[in-house]
Amino acid sequence: MNSNHRKISVLITEIKNQRWIVAACTLAIGVIFIVLGNLHMQPGFPLDDAWIHQTYARNLAQSGGWEFIPGQVSAGSTSPLWTMLLSIGFMLGLQTPFLWTSLLSTAMLIAIALVINEILQHFFSKTPIIGIAGSLFVIFDWHLLWSSASGMETLLYCLASIYIFWILLSGKYWGWLGTLCGLIVWIRPDGITMLGPVFLLIIIQIISRNFRFRDGLFFLIPMLGLLVLYGLFNYSISGSVVPNTFFAKQTEYASVLQQPFVQRFGNILIVPISGAGIFLIPGFVLAIYQSVKKHNWWMIAAILWFLGYGVLYAMRLPMTYQHGRYLFPMISIFFLIGIIGTVRFLSAHVETNPKVRNVIKPAMIGIFLCSFIFMIAGIKTLAADLQTIDRLMVQPALWIKENTEIDSLVAVHDIGAMGYFGERKIIDLAGLIQPELIPIIRDEEKIERYLIEVKADYLVVFEDWYPGFTEFGRLEEDFVLATASGIETVEIKKLRD
Repeated sequence: MNSNHRKISVLITEIKNQRWIVAACTLAIGVIFIVLGNLHMQPGFPLDDAWIHQTYARNLAQSGGWEFIPGQVSAGSTSPLWTMLLSIGFMLGLQTPFLWTSLLSTAMLIAIALVINEILQHFFSKTPIIGIAGSLFVIFDWHLLWSSASGMETLLYCLASIYIFWILLSGKYWGWLGTLCGLIVWIRPDGITMLGPVFLLIIIQIISRNFRFRDGLFFLIPMLGLLVLYGLFNYSISGSVVPNTFFAKQTEYASVLQQPFVQRFGNILIVPISGAGIFLIPGFVLAIYQSVKKHNWWMIAAILWFLGYGVLYAMRLPMTYQHGRYLFPMISIFFLIGIIGTVRFLSAHVETNPKVRNVIKPAMIGIFLCSFIFMIAGIKTLAADLQTIDRLMVQPALWIKENTEIDSLVAVHDIGAMGYFGERKIIDLAGLIQPELIPIIRDEEKIERYLIEVKADYLVVFEDWYPGFTEFGRLEEDFVLATASGIETVEIKKLRD
């Protein structure tokens, strides 16, 4: 009896140690990445959209209203839950949003690593090192590390997605599963796609008679309640059950849909493998074969979600700009499936072929070195993105604040930094906070007529945008930045008297 107790105690200690190792290593990697990326710049964010969340969060903390422009309710935040979490930093009186946002993002990164470790320990419980190494391999992916510094909801969305798959693997906690399935749309509306694998596995359990009526109630009640609340929230501020961004982005990039579907889908699939993920392609393909052959419905559900998510984006919003950030949730699922497939392949051959055993360690070291190289490249990418946003978004906003009348009306396509720093009334040319512009978003003549009618004072856009505008005269102030793709220039123009 004492011997059994000792074994159990050792096992519990090992499990705790694994989690501490994963958490500590992830914390160190995340902090190093963020600090080095911001080393040569004043701390900021590599996306203008991050400042949209910060502006909503600040106004929510200060006035309790869902407003981008104070006093004007709007539905321009794609992620209400992320905005609410960001508002806590302002409520705490923190002087800069950077610290609180980084703390939240790093916590999400650690949680993702821990969940992936748990899933891998479930599959390979006899070899704990697989869980530790596999979870850290995922975290080393430069896309996820870049996300930790982006100020966006991406990692929270990734965490919710991977956690849903972990609950499905456990086959219990139906109330918590329903809560997450309802809550994930508050992170991103495309989180509704998680209902696909969830209902697939529920149907399988019903067929095998492992699903109770009580489980169904525990799942449906919180899920439906949160989905209804989400629809009512959006409808109360915009008259639509989904955010304005859902329509604005699709309208803005509709021209890309003219490309062949195979090309669009191929571009999307490149995102998860544009790094060390390329080494997992054979394992991912093998996992598809193994899961179908052995009727592993959990794996099948995860693979179908991965492919289905890519198909939906290829059909509706086939954009891979900003490093493909809309597709980052696919990365953790791709890595997880690829790792499982790779380990199973190696395990099947290591006993029969000693050469495989001799290759494993050098191969793992080489792959982690490649991950490290991609991480360094990611740090440089982050630094370049921070410089771009500061020069082309933040600096024009500060110029507007310092050089224009307080009651000026400013038309701008990228509203984030302008809303946070500019402190002026804004016309959003992308239609995120002014959905009436979405139908004419591609009609230059109608947009200029609209700006004249509402008496916009200033126009802040890239120099090659709206070349047909005749009523806005160019000011002397330009914001120029040399990038890898050429020279980018943001112009500030004034409505002619």
